[in-house]
Amino acid sequence: MNEHTASVEDNNEFNIQHSTQQFISPFLLKEGKIKPLIERLLNKDFTFFDIEDESLEDMFYGNEKISHEALETFFMPNIEPILFPSDMETIKGLRRFSKKLDKACRLSSPQLKMPFVIDSIDIFICPYHIGLLNIRVRFPEKDLTNNDVLTFADLFRTLIPYNGYDETIEIDYDGHSYNQVKKLIFEELLDSFSDYILNHTPKNSSYFGSLPFFKDERMFVVSYMNHRAGRPITETDLYRIAELNGYDSDGSEYVGALSPDYIHRFYQEKVYDRWADNTYYLISDAHFACITNEKGAVKQRLLCEMYGEYFYTVLLVFYYKLVLLKLSHEHSQIEMESDHTTIDRLTMMISEFSSKYYLPELSSNSSGKEILEIMKSVFEIDKLFHDVENTLSSLFQRQEQLEGKQLNSLLQILTIYTVISGIYGMNLMIDDLKGNIDWSKFISFSLFEWLAVFVTATGILLSLAMGFFFAKRWLQDKKNKKRKMF
Repeated sequence: MNEHTASVEDNNEFNIQHSTQQFISPFLLKEGKIKPLIERLLNKDFTFFDIEDESLEDMFYGNEKISHEALETFFMPNIEPILFPSDMETIKGLRRFSKKLDKACRLSSPQLKMPFVIDSIDIFICPYHIGLLNIRVRFPEKDLTNNDVLTFADLFRTLIPYNGYDETIEIDYDGHSYNQVKKLIFEELLDSFSDYILNHTPKNSSYFGSLPFFKDERMFVVSYMNHRAGRPITETDLYRIAELNGYDSDGSEYVGALSPDYIHRFYQEKVYDRWADNTYYLISDAHFACITNEKGAVKQRLLCEMYGEYFYTVLLVFYYKLVLLKLSHEHSQIEMESDHTTIDRLTMMISEFSSKYYLPELSSNSSGKEILEIMKSVFEIDKLFHDVENTLSSLFQRQEQLEGKQLNSLLQILTIYTVISGIYGMNLMIDDLKGNIDWSKFISFSLFEWLAVFVTATGILLSLAMGFFFAKRWLQDKKNKKRKMF
């Protein structure tokens, strides 16, 4: 039985018979560190996730088994190579490396003492040097309440308490105790992993990936909650689940909104109630959840979908948001007058994302389509994509202006050299350069003849230098563009 410091009112509390959670956190990978990271993962008993390998169907999900066939057929054929790359060398896909743990743990806080099991962890290595960490958690106890589950999720998703409102916690894992989830990750789950992460903030940052363009500093939660039938689920219940409103600092039940109109608008925008009153799907900036009272085969299918089809849907939409924010951030860092290579690279990155990764439809399944639209709306994907498209248009226009100015300047210089070298070189020096050159004649050259020599020589050197510069820039741009994306 769970323990908390104060009793809660029973009117909003209900029993949870079975619950699982997944915690997703993004980070940036250092350039040149992806191959060493993959080698490190393989040496640490991570397995590359191959959807064709049926032996992996029951390896990472505790006591559950997902169907790779159902997972594969849920998505459109053009998205499958991105979500399920065929091998670990396919750099344009979301390469997943998973490790089974099955470790019994315990989280303690002033409000909650709760055992849990970490079934497995995933590392996704994605294009644009973005990485994603996923931690799978399940609760062995059956006598849980919604407040227990929500409080646990809110506490565990906080990597480091960074203000006075975050509670002190202690996590017991394999004989060790940690007061921060970040320490649990880096000292147990992913030791030495920080060597591969690009860090933009001070050492004690609360966000281990330290993305300068991502506003949240906590992990995103994917939950499955099976509750006991009999008690109707209200709009307030669904709001609290979406916002992870469990116990407050006094151990009392917490609701983050009081206005019924506000909660109703929230329900309309972020809750998918096709199978109400039995099953609801809901999504917020912090949480994607399935709350159901189904039993038997239907219960099992819903749980497996949260590990499979819907997990990958939210993962891809979450990745879309990260890429779009990253592209917008890089645009804001450009010095338009001087960063020509960066402009070219960013233009290519946006074009590549628009054509190959950002797909309007992910699934032919009707409910999958409808849930996807809610996810995209909550994450503001269409707005971010529209902003990036405008960025691409402005980059093209600005690049044309810069290249036009450069071309005009280059043509002026070449015209001057061509006219001067043509006049002087052909009329004053051409006879002296025939056959065996008599170098003694150069001593008696006039000022105009020496000017012709200078213009001709510098013109040749300028042409060679320009050819070398453009060849070097082309090779460097080609190399930088590939490195920046993959």
